[in-house]
Amino acid sequence: MIQNNITTIDGSQYEGGGQMLRSALALSVIFQKEFQIINIRSNRPNPGINNQLLSQIQLISSFVKSELQGVELGSKQMTFKPLEKFVPQNLFCKATTAQSITLILQSLLPISLNTQKPIQLSIQGGTYLNHSPTVFAWTNIFLKLIQEMGIQINLEVIKDGYYPQGGGEVRALIQPINQKLKNYVNTQYSKINQLTCTYLIPSVSAIMQFDNQIVNNLKEHSENNVLPIKSNVKVVNSKKFKKCYGVSLLCHSSKNSYDFTVINDQDKSIDETVHQVINQAKQYFQNQSSFDEHHQDQLILLMALAEGKSEILIGKPSLHTYSLIYVIGLFLPECKIELRETDSKEQYLLSVQGIGYVF
Repeated sequence: MIQNNITTIDGSQYEGGGQMLRSALALSVIFQKEFQIINIRSNRPNPGINNQLLSQIQLISSFVKSELQGVELGSKQMTFKPLEKFVPQNLFCKATTAQSITLILQSLLPISLNTQKPIQLSIQGGTYLNHSPTVFAWTNIFLKLIQEMGIQINLEVIKDGYYPQGGGEVRALIQPINQKLKNYVNTQYSKINQLTCTYLIPSVSAIMQFDNQIVNNLKEHSENNVLPIKSNVKVVNSKKFKKCYGVSLLCHSSKNSYDFTVINDQDKSIDETVHQVINQAKQYFQNQSSFDEHHQDQLILLMALAEGKSEILIGKPSLHTYSLIYVIGLFLPECKIELRETDSKEQYLLSVQGIGYVF
């Protein structure tokens, strides 16, 4: 809804989390549109602005001259008015907690593309956290996807960071876009041919049995019933997660890559965690979609800015997907986004007619 040139976002719509605010900040800065958001994170156990969102808002307002109202911890309503576009500069985002590095990058990426010179970002926080893509998946899946749209990013992990202490650091070099983003089309499913698995556990131990368990369960979705796996162990010492912090599985095919990561919210065994990861992967492969939930959502905003029609094959749209479509529609009503169910009830074509924004 737009009143008095102010876009109003109802944060209770759909997933009711922080993604709407992160997307709104990026679109607001790019298009110089003031917005207010009400009912922030109203569908969460601890509603209102949390530490993660507060850090992102403060970071963006530190390098984009703007007027803010209601920006404080726990606030359920805020207003953001950009007064200028992003002035090219290198940025350092310091953190004292395990804020998600990839969620910060999601907000900064569209803004940082709109410059005339490379931007260096240094971000502290967590690289393997619950409810957000891992930095490893961002590097090995998302950055390769958006490279096809014309986006060039070099990402270097200085140190991994985990919940609750954080302590990780990532450096990103983002090249400017001196043209329009290319549209992106991926509407074909192909069987997987390679696995990469990272076990986040308290000590180095034998993992071959878990590798075999994963391969044997997913082999039916592979090419020629052959499925090589590369695995490694990252030692994570945590008082809260004494058995297993998490398991991160990346699955690759000739056309697609998927991220099935489980970061535990309670102290589960490695066997329980591996079983959960396998179930996630099998569900997606049975639906034969081209993307996992994290990566389909991250692409939507960039497809809206791109030139021409983008189209991807996805599973059943998540509430995060609907939230993004809702926010983009408020800022860019000329951008047409369509979801069409295929012959399979759990498979959809997501089409985005981009506006051809000139960076």
